Amino acid sequence: MKLTAQISRTVFLLGIVSLLNDLAGELIMAVLPIFLIGLGSAGWVVGLIGGLEDATKSLLSLVFGGLADRLGRKKPLVFLGYLIPSVFRIALPFSTHWAMALAFRVLDRMGKGMRTAPRDALIADSVTEATRGANFGFHRAMDTGGALLGSALAFVFFWWLNLPVPGIILVGGLISVASLIPLGFVSESVSAAQRSKLFEGLRELPKAFYLNLLGMSIFALANFSYMFFLLKVNAAYTDKLAVGLPIGMYVLYNFTYTLCALPAGVLSDKIGRRAVLLMGYLIFGMTSLGFAFARSLVLFVPLFAFYGIAYAFIESNQRAFAADLAPLERRGTALGLFHMCIGFGSLLGSCIAGVLWEISHALTFFYGAALAAVSLAFLAARWE
Repeated sequence: MKLTAQISRTVFLLGIVSLLNDLAGELIMAVLPIFLIGLGSAGWVVGLIGGLEDATKSLLSLVFGGLADRLGRKKPLVFLGYLIPSVFRIALPFSTHWAMALAFRVLDRMGKGMRTAPRDALIADSVTEATRGANFGFHRAMDTGGALLGSALAFVFFWWLNLPVPGIILVGGLISVASLIPLGFVSESVSAAQRSKLFEGLRELPKAFYLNLLGMSIFALANFSYMFFLLKVNAAYTDKLAVGLPIGMYVLYNFTYTLCALPAGVLSDKIGRRAVLLMGYLIFGMTSLGFAFARSLVLFVPLFAFYGIAYAFIESNQRAFAADLAPLERRGTALGLFHMCIGFGSLLGSCIAGVLWEISHALTFFYGAALAAVSLAFLAARWE
């Protein structure tokens, strides 16, 4: 079967939405660490903001994943989840203190928390298990394709057009609004509403789901905010290079992520999600270890490329793996719980990374490498 025939219409349209939304988001994220430093934030603040973004998104993922199962509808929650961030992305560049930026970013992530589990469940429902990896991989490829375009545009806007950082963020907010248009053409099969209590479905998830989720949550502790990788480049240079090179490295990361996301998903359909995740954890651990010693482009270039490859192997396949382990009628709840655990792990991991950053930049990356090794060993135990 041709790969294009395996991609459902729903996934294709959601991919376009994600491409546009992430183009907008990455315009912001490529310059966000520099924007925060300009507002007077320290390393621990960067870690707190990065972690709270993930935690906010993830706590709400459980709530709205369960709500989608109860309502029997997912698309309205997905629409609101894209609309809300658009509003606060437009407000972000007008921040005058890092606390304002923190508030706007958390509100942005609230929208992401509303949409993530219902959207992933919508994707899982629209395909068969035999093509789930390919469809999740395609969606992540479109998502990261937008991220690649966004980060590349951020570099162009800053380096060649001399657009100020707040101006770049505002452009991202306006493009985010446009990402809502393709969503209007997405259709869904409405299922019967359920009268069960919101979190009642948690008891119906199998033991294997919880055991494998624990392994993925351990990795989330290692997977601290991307901003520390960019700040490592920022700390190695001065003047315009201190801003331009981190953006350039972020473009490289998104390029390799985009290039490898779909092949990694297809590979997981053939050899299994677990095997692909183990490879991703290994690549991430080795990459984090490399960042502990990197001080020039000679190492930054290959390390950011491998950072993108690691994410391509991990991000979509963790979601597909969680969907595989969940019963159909509880898929929204399962994916919501998955995102909540991953997000709180990232919050704790980012806060720890921020504290370690103030002691030594290298300690942050040693920490990431060590936890990645622990998660790899745990998931390799093949909990069934």
